[in-house]
Amino acid sequence: MPNLSHSPLPAHGDHAAPDSWLFAGSQIDLEGLRAALVRHRWLVLLICGAGLLLGLTVTVLTVPTYRAESSIQIDQQASRVLDAPDIEPVQAVQDADRFLQTQTEILRSRALAIRVAETLGLFGGNGFLEAMHVKPLSGAMGTLGAGEAHREQVIAVLRDNLSITLPDGSRVARIAFDSPDPAMAAKVANAFANTMISSNLSRRFDTSVYARQFLREQLEQAKERLEESERSMVGYARSSGIIDTDAIREAGSAASGAPSLVASSLIESNDALSQARSRRIDAEQLWTTTRSAPLMSLPEVLSNPAIQTMMERRAELEGSYAEQSQRRQNDHPDLIRLRSEIAALNQRIAHLAEDIRSSIRNRFRAAELQEQQMQGEVERLRNATLSEQDRSIRYTILRREVRTNRELYDGLLQRFKEVSAAAGVSANNISIVDLASTPVRPVAPNLPVNLGLSLLAAFVAAIGVIYLRENLDDMLRTVDDAERKLGVTGLGMVPRLDAGVTFRDEVGKRNSSLSEAIHTIRSAIELAGGNGPPRTVFITSCGKGEGKTSTAYALARDFAQIGRRVLLVDADMRRPSMHKLLSFENNAGLADLLNREKAIEDVVRRTAIADLHFISAGAAEPNPAELLASGTLPWLIGQLEEMYDIVIIDGPPMLGLADAPSIAVHVEATLFVIDAGQTRRKTIRSALRRLRLSRATLRGVILNRVDVRTLGYGYESYYRYDEEARRPRSWLGRR
Repeated sequence: MPNLSHSPLPAHGDHAAPDSWLFAGSQIDLEGLRAALVRHRWLVLLICGAGLLLGLTVTVLTVPTYRAESSIQIDQQASRVLDAPDIEPVQAVQDADRFLQTQTEILRSRALAIRVAETLGLFGGNGFLEAMHVKPLSGAMGTLGAGEAHREQVIAVLRDNLSITLPDGSRVARIAFDSPDPAMAAKVANAFANTMISSNLSRRFDTSVYARQFLREQLEQAKERLEESERSMVGYARSSGIIDTDAIREAGSAASGAPSLVASSLIESNDALSQARSRRIDAEQLWTTTRSAPLMSLPEVLSNPAIQTMMERRAELEGSYAEQSQRRQNDHPDLIRLRSEIAALNQRIAHLAEDIRSSIRNRFRAAELQEQQMQGEVERLRNATLSEQDRSIRYTILRREVRTNRELYDGLLQRFKEVSAAAGVSANNISIVDLASTPVRPVAPNLPVNLGLSLLAAFVAAIGVIYLRENLDDMLRTVDDAERKLGVTGLGMVPRLDAGVTFRDEVGKRNSSLSEAIHTIRSAIELAGGNGPPRTVFITSCGKGEGKTSTAYALARDFAQIGRRVLLVDADMRRPSMHKLLSFENNAGLADLLNREKAIEDVVRRTAIADLHFISAGAAEPNPAELLASGTLPWLIGQLEEMYDIVIIDGPPMLGLADAPSIAVHVEATLFVIDAGQTRRKTIRSALRRLRLSRATLRGVILNRVDVRTLGYGYESYYRYDEEARRPRSWLGRR
């Protein structure tokens, strides 16, 4: 019995939704696009030709447009004639881009367009609109009267044809104006540049006039306040007997707020107290360190010259003593003398070190006493100052008011002088770089650009048309189409034969496109199952004439040529044709085996190909469906599997008959043949659904009669090895 362990045909919906043509997942299917362009190349050429013709017609009929361009330089600050600060705020360096963008927006502004129109007299008639090929308004427009409507139309035309460009990293703005009249284009472009400069100067002058008027008013008020505050301060000082030392010691009085001699003395005494306290702290730290430390470890002792001299002498005596003690006894007179001298030096060094530490203590006592004396003096002066401050609060307030008013008055007076001096200087931060000249060549229409854009648009439109046709066309032309649109495995494609070429002759040729295609399909069948080739293969299709018989013969022949014992069975008992292809009579065959009228050995015939045997359909039966559905077929298939390596069954079509499902359920693998470009996808889906319902094991589909020349060089060269197939070809063309 056949091995039914293979998975049956997946149920409808088990596969992910197939991708549409041109898109495979998230990527564009370039190979599918190229193949579609080859198939529809005449349509592509027609649409592209129409696009070029339309672009040429539009270009010829379009009124030429001329562009005049002037340029101005925009600086953040104008060149200064006087060293005076600007009235307007200076833009920070990091705001340069924002400043330049502001200036370009001013160039595009409605206000500047109005000034240009007034300067050139464009509001006075229809000459400007006629030069721009714009039809003037005949009357009122909405709530606007005829004059206002004409004015708005002129402004709109000016702004619509104006373009301002400011390249990155540059301060030179380009002012371009487009017009059918080249002279008008140059005149308007230059008018915008000149008007921008005059507008900028006017704005700066108006700002200067307002600033001077404002400063003059502020000066008058500040002068009055200063005079009044000075009179009040002088009168109060005389009545209170206060002597102001501010002119003598401005810094000290400003820090302490004291306007008298007592306060000045307090400041000096406080400074002296700070110095005395600092000296006392230093002396105290030194004494604290030295009073508990060993005498000979003190830096002051070690650095004393007298001690250093005595220590050097002691070192010499100790060295001499050590040398003589090696040769003499301890009671020797010289050793006794040396010990006496060393002891005397140690005593002198100790007395001198003690004196040094006593001097450090005395310096600390003196610094402490001086600090106490200065502290008492500061306390006395502080009390006197506090008493005096109680009497001079009013004077301090008056003096502060005088100082504030004087500073305000001096600042306003200085600013007024600077603004007055710079008022007559016309400093401008905008200057003309180039004036526009009358253009001699139009910028539009541009024939090469228009034709290029037309061709591009036409090509995109052609792709759109092809996309719609491909998605509306449900024909299958390649194995990629089968896998994408049906969700089944594509085993390979059988190329279409040229007129006058027979299938049997072509498949027998070595390295022909047909034989290479059959080799590819045979390899795919062997690899598709994972466990080698199936023992029984059933080949069917949707309907008649799709090439299942020729495909079955070619596969059986190819399996036999690689050393397999192959049996080819014609199971299409309604329209048998395999015996004609093999030049046999159909007098006995499968029908006789199913009716158990003959043995297998009686109906098997040897063919001209080694290891390839054949069983024809046999005599016509009145009801083949009942015969195939009987229990004899599974038994027969089991017997044939034991006798041959592989049994290939050429079966009847799937649609309209019950024969094919009865056979498919008993074989290991079913192959489905599709006539490329002829059988519709809906029909194929119906046939595959019948296979699924019969629990058949579909190994894959084979596309027959594929016109590989229309699929492009990649497909055709895959199956052809002759010199003609290997010639270079254009992307869209055939041979």
